[in-house]
Amino acid sequence: MSESVALAGNSISVAASDEDAAWVSVDLPLPPGELYVSLQNLERLFRLNPYLEIESWQEENPGQLYLGKQVRIESVNEMNGLRQNALLTVTGLQPGASFTLGYAGGLKQATVVSVQALAPSSSRMVVKDCYPAEIDAAEREARASEVDKSLVPWGAAIRRYFLRRARWGWLPFYRWFQDRFWLKMPPRQRRIARLIIWTTALEFVVFLFIFIIYWLELGRT
Repeated sequence: MSESVALAGNSISVAASDEDAAWVSVDLPLPPGELYVSLQNLERLFRLNPYLEIESWQEENPGQLYLGKQVRIESVNEMNGLRQNALLTVTGLQPGASFTLGYAGGLKQATVVSVQALAPSSSRMVVKDCYPAEIDAAEREARASEVDKSLVPWGAAIRRYFLRRARWGWLPFYRWFQDRFWLKMPPRQRRIARLIIWTTALEFVVFLFIFIIYWLELGRT
């Protein structure tokens, strides 16, 4: 049984098939070529997962995508508590269209990232996790906790990232801040920082509201 979730605007649809896979599709206002090039930044792509804490990332020739390229990643998935030391290998590559990351060990066999053209200025990204179909029911049930449940939040986070970059990317240091500082923080710290920022902003708004009322009352006396 597989699960498919499509994120386009605020709409979410779910479908199922007989394939042992789960995937999320995201529509983005980006040309297919530009999106494909952006997705080749594998470290950024994985760090966008809001529930994947990356403790170590070792990559051959960062930014370049080719058959046989390997990435060693040590991570903790907050949604299933799985700690993993995995070796990822580019096992399938279709330039401009898709690439496959094969996993050495673990239940997940591969992650397939593909780009589909919708129009000259828009495209669809699909991230698909593949699991073995040949294991028996008992083993499947015993290893159910290894299934990655962060796929849908990951797709939503990728969509937010590219929409924000399209909107605010012209600001000086915005992209540097996002890629070099913000995404380097563990997801838990990003959530805490975001909460502090919103709390501080709310406190400032309340202070400003009280100050305006005080100023108006002072003007009446």
